[in-house]
Amino acid sequence: MILSLIAATVIWLFNELNKEGYTLQVRYPINLTYNDSLYIPITPLPKSVSAVLTGSGWTLLRKSISFTNKPVSYPLNNPLAVNTLNTTALASIMSEQVKDVRISNVVLDNTHVDFEERVIKNSLLKIDSLGIDLSPKFVVSSLINLRPNSVTFDGPASLVNDIADTIMVRVPAKKIRGNYDEELPIRYPQSPLLKASAERVFVSFEVAEYFGNVLPTAEKVEEPVKETPVKQKTKVSKKKSKAKK
Repeated sequence: MILSLIAATVIWLFNELNKEGYTLQVRYPINLTYNDSLYIPITPLPKSVSAVLTGSGWTLLRKSISFTNKPVSYPLNNPLAVNTLNTTALASIMSEQVKDVRISNVVLDNTHVDFEERVIKNSLLKIDSLGIDLSPKFVVSSLINLRPNSVTFDGPASLVNDIADTIMVRVPAKKIRGNYDEELPIRYPQSPLLKASAERVFVSFEVAEYFGNVLPTAEKVEEPVKETPVKQKTKVSKKKSKAKK
């Protein structure tokens, strides 16, 4: 009797699942497509949409298992001109891409989107040589090496355009009296939307002790320009003697 009941239940369930007209509200994955080489979102994009599906029992059972559903592709041709997602257009797109069911009551948790132009910029790294703190009578005796000597930033225009063309690297050590060889952080505005090709820079230079006497630099005093006396030409009057005839 138990086996008969189980068999009858399975047969009834299969028959019910074969019927049409069932409705089910599910969370369906969504993927906003855009040219990511030109634009970048500065707010989180929606990852799923809530919709009511109508169809056969077997179809709804399959659609209710989210990992079997292919994400709905929602194209954005000009993201800078779009601030709000159109749920009516989304329902039409879902009807074309999701087969074997009818879709209604499409709802997004967040319909607001915000994009900016994507900018890539290269900034030079330069050591703050005047800020290097050396012990008395010690001097930098070699070229200052920076590796890398530049960094590339990738992100929204509002962040990248504020980064200077040249980023100064400051040596924090005090009273240096030996060769310097350290890895220092690169200072720039931190943001999860901003990517940098390097986070730190390797700085090295040699330091030597100077044994000579440092002479004070004499100030140059401009000497007054001496005026050359101008020789005055004296007119010599010559008396012309009249010859007496």
